[in-house]
Amino acid sequence: MRCFYLPEPKLCSRDIICLPKELKRHLQTVLRLQPGDKIELFNGVGQLAISVLRENSEVELLEVVNYPPPPCSLTLIQGLPKGDKLELILQKGTELGVNQFYLTPMERSVGLLKSDRKQKRLERWQKIIQEAARQSRQYYLPQLLTGTSLPHVLSTVKADLKLLLWEESTIPLREVLPQLPPQRIAVLVGPEGGVSQQEADQARAEGYQAVSLGPRILRTETAGLAIMTILQYLYGDLASDQHG
Repeated sequence: MRCFYLPEPKLCSRDIICLPKELKRHLQTVLRLQPGDKIELFNGVGQLAISVLRENSEVELLEVVNYPPPPCSLTLIQGLPKGDKLELILQKGTELGVNQFYLTPMERSVGLLKSDRKQKRLERWQKIIQEAARQSRQYYLPQLLTGTSLPHVLSTVKADLKLLLWEESTIPLREVLPQLPPQRIAVLVGPEGGVSQQEADQARAEGYQAVSLGPRILRTETAGLAIMTILQYLYGDLASDQHG
């Protein structure tokens, strides 16, 4: 059954909802679905509704399933890279279960979020996240946030475990991972040029532990996805018995 994102704060069985214009056009024009066809709708806050299409662009919610929140909330603080790399990070990060993306300019950022294009690019990135969440059945839609500076972001993000991926670190990741599963983890990854010494000092002053993923130098679009996969396996749902 096809699944679609519907930005509704609460879904209730037997409710009748008028679909947004963009979704309505996609269902009717592209997919050519007809009244009586069934679809699934998720609202991004853990609810999935089995629904049936009605006349006049309406759907009736037949059954609503409530999914529990993830056992461990993952935040990826990403130093702004070039646009195509960021789109890959957002798409694959959503598939892997990242719960919050925080984008921030850093000293070596090549891609900058210019004010005159910011809103348009944010809308595009939101759509990439929504589509990735739909495709991967990520029923909790990740948040996308932007920060004006790295110090602002570091002081804003709250987490039980804070990690800095830094090529200068000689501490293996496994040495800092706690046995007791943390509820919130934040990971800072630099842009294409990496993290400067000053930025590493700023992060450590906020409680971030600088770690390494081994001898290879990973690209910015690889590093965050690699560590998120590890953390999801150890503390999240990648090792669960639920089948995706």
